[in-house]
Amino acid sequence: MSQQSVMSLFDYFMFEQDYQVVDQHEIFFNPPTAVVASSSSGNRKQFAYDCGEELRGARKHLASGLVKFSSEWQTAMEVDPSQAYDLVCKDGLIGSLNAENLQEEGYTSEAALVVKLIWDRVSQRPADDSVQRRYFIQAVNELRSLFRDAKTVDSVKSAVSELRINVRNAHYSQSEYQVKKNPELLSYSHWLSLGDRFKSLFVTKSRAVAGYRKIYKRAFESEEGQDWNWAKKRKNQSNRRQSNKAYWERKVPDEVIRLSEKASGVTKPEDFITQYGFRGIQFGNWVDDAAGRYHVLCSGNAWADLASILNLPPKAISFYGALGLAFGARGSGKAAAHFEVSTNVMNLTKHRGGGSQCHEWAHALDQNLYSYSHQFSNGKRALLSGSEAGPHLPAELKEAFADLMKVIKEGNGKRLVKVPDPLPLPQSRYYDRIKGALALNNYDISTALQSLIGRYRIKNNQWMDIAILYCNLLKEAGKEVPKSFYIPSDESLFYSDAKNMGAYWRRDHELFARAFESWIEDELSAAGMTNSYLVYGTQFGSPYPYGEERQFINASFRKWWEIMLQLEIFTNERLWQNAN
Repeated sequence: MSQQSVMSLFDYFMFEQDYQVVDQHEIFFNPPTAVVASSSSGNRKQFAYDCGEELRGARKHLASGLVKFSSEWQTAMEVDPSQAYDLVCKDGLIGSLNAENLQEEGYTSEAALVVKLIWDRVSQRPADDSVQRRYFIQAVNELRSLFRDAKTVDSVKSAVSELRINVRNAHYSQSEYQVKKNPELLSYSHWLSLGDRFKSLFVTKSRAVAGYRKIYKRAFESEEGQDWNWAKKRKNQSNRRQSNKAYWERKVPDEVIRLSEKASGVTKPEDFITQYGFRGIQFGNWVDDAAGRYHVLCSGNAWADLASILNLPPKAISFYGALGLAFGARGSGKAAAHFEVSTNVMNLTKHRGGGSQCHEWAHALDQNLYSYSHQFSNGKRALLSGSEAGPHLPAELKEAFADLMKVIKEGNGKRLVKVPDPLPLPQSRYYDRIKGALALNNYDISTALQSLIGRYRIKNNQWMDIAILYCNLLKEAGKEVPKSFYIPSDESLFYSDAKNMGAYWRRDHELFARAFESWIEDELSAAGMTNSYLVYGTQFGSPYPYGEERQFINASFRKWWEIMLQLEIFTNERLWQNAN
């Protein structure tokens, strides 16, 4: 019969020092036989201990003995592109660049403002590519060296002049004609990795005033640059932004609620290996036995429910021995959990691992299917959602997956756009009927744009221009111009929301994983099952699919998975004999 259990992580921090097992809160319609661990080995942990293959490749192993951002460090990081993406960023390279530090180092107020404004124009991250990351590190280090002694007005102007030459040479390095004349221009191309906003400080269109001269005007010719006035103003703005900041954080269940008939067979770490085939189990040094017992029992139950919903043999969960599982052993503290592409290990954190197991397994599925498509002969691990599948993935499965990703990203959505300041003029002329749509829709730009769909042949690149037209019409009529509006898009709302949240959220593998866990939560619900350790919180809207789009995405997942089962991709263990 069905049984429901309720488990809370915090119940497991009430242990005495000599370790006495306390029963979990459980409500059973048909109570099972309780399994209570006993110890004859003194202080040896009974739950939070490693077993199976040692799971190497954690960040502490990978970076051990390497100087941060050295060439050796970069090579080590690129073994896992996802990890490299997270670590190679402006904040990670330069740390905190604030007025207090600059003042202590002897910068004048004016020089410090110039340095600060130029740094602000550097992109937070380079393009998601190993070469661009290498260029980005080189450029940021050179920029830091250039400004290290630029502490006075004269010295900062000298540094900016040198920087201007470097960036303009980088710009010319994009021209074959210029490179033929001067091949040395290619040695400056790394400066382009700092982004278009940075480049526009020194390379302008037509006769527009160069961006760095506008910075000079603010720093040298206004009260803002004097006596650290700019620092006081920014501090007040920062405090306001901090108090108003809205960000998404994964919902972690206070209690794990499970409604299922499936027995997991897991009561100790070794059972993950014997029941589900994991190649190794790892616990962090700070995971005590209390938390260890909680995660062992909850994770085991979650694997049983996932295998049941997906109609998989238990050992297919680990891709027949390819996947490693860690608890609180490899996290950085910033995320609820993560999957390491380079080592094929998923890590659930001690306090914030609940509810994320399905999401991280989706990443593991994504990567292991890519390796399967190459018959495990690929040298570099990658993710199927963002890479070209190998020749061994059946054509019908490849087509179904392409259709799935298309449904995830395409649709009849809308994109949030901020109104430019200063407000430009529209680049084209439009029919009076298009202009009149604004008044007909109560001067609401988003609604007016939406009303044009299907009535006129409007190209994707024209929507923004029409919106700018509407902003100008509002301004001319003496009406308030909004700070933002929505323009129609051929993207799904799920994808549009992700793009608005930032680069991390719109990456193909993150879209796939969030859509996958949403599908699984819906499948559990349809089957009368619940497991909030496996998946939790996807039904509260963005950043997950919602509404009609979610139904379409779920249907695509079902079609894709049915083909997977028909082809016996996961039910035939022999197909995975070279996976590990």
